[in-house]
Amino acid sequence: MTILLFGASGRLGTAIQRVLPHHQFLTPPGSEIDLTDEMAVEKYIDEHKIDLVVNCAAYNDTNGAETNTDLANLLNGFAPGYIAKAASKKDIPIVHFSSDYVFDGKCVEGYAEFDETNPESAYAKSKELGEAMVFMNNPNHYIVRTSRLYGLPGTDPKAKKSFAEVVIDLAKEKAAFDINAAEVSAPTNVDDIARHLEQFIFTLPEPGIYHIANSGGCTWFEWAIAIKEILNLSSEITPRAPSIIPDLVKKPAYSILLSTKIPAMRPWRKALEDYLLNQYVRT
Repeated sequence: MTILLFGASGRLGTAIQRVLPHHQFLTPPGSEIDLTDEMAVEKYIDEHKIDLVVNCAAYNDTNGAETNTDLANLLNGFAPGYIAKAASKKDIPIVHFSSDYVFDGKCVEGYAEFDETNPESAYAKSKELGEAMVFMNNPNHYIVRTSRLYGLPGTDPKAKKSFAEVVIDLAKEKAAFDINAAEVSAPTNVDDIARHLEQFIFTLPEPGIYHIANSGGCTWFEWAIAIKEILNLSSEITPRAPSIIPDLVKKPAYSILLSTKIPAMRPWRKALEDYLLNQYVRT
């Protein structure tokens, strides 16, 4: 299958290519195609033979979106709509990645695909806009919500570190540090996402919204403690109340993603152990 992959140099896009090498990928860089240019997107898709479009490209600065709202809406909202529309003209399905942040975080038990969204930050609203634009512009849409991505780095030299990398680096530098003891969601291994895509989404089931994240959930502090335990780090990690360093934007207090339409992925702790012991230590 020939897959047009946008955001190919990011952590998730790189994982999809690494885990699924039997597919042929078209990976145009930003210098080749401006995703905010509707005509350029349509021209590129029209000129290439493509079986499936996967969009991993996004504006991921949750704090920056508050002051760069127009840019966030353009990259996370309207650009996915341009891609979806161009793909639809050639009857090409689209897989588009969204976020657990589209929920308000009031449901402790977690959110299923059919639960009502209620984004509370500029970033979250831009992601909800992207979902709506993809839904509206391509009937063969697969909107995939996920959360807290980590895994081997992407090929983009400007890519920010994952939380796992941040914690490990802090442990190398400091004998003690604290981590936010709030916001429950699931750390998600990008390699697991790639495998789940292959098995349950690339088979083109019923179009719609799908949740793909490792099972369960934890706070940022609990995630950091798990990293410490798995790697036997010597640093002392203590919980930090959210009020000590308040977030610049409102983020969901609980945003576990429940998968009710396809099988759930393995538990987050098991996936984390696999990554830290079998991948990260060898990099």
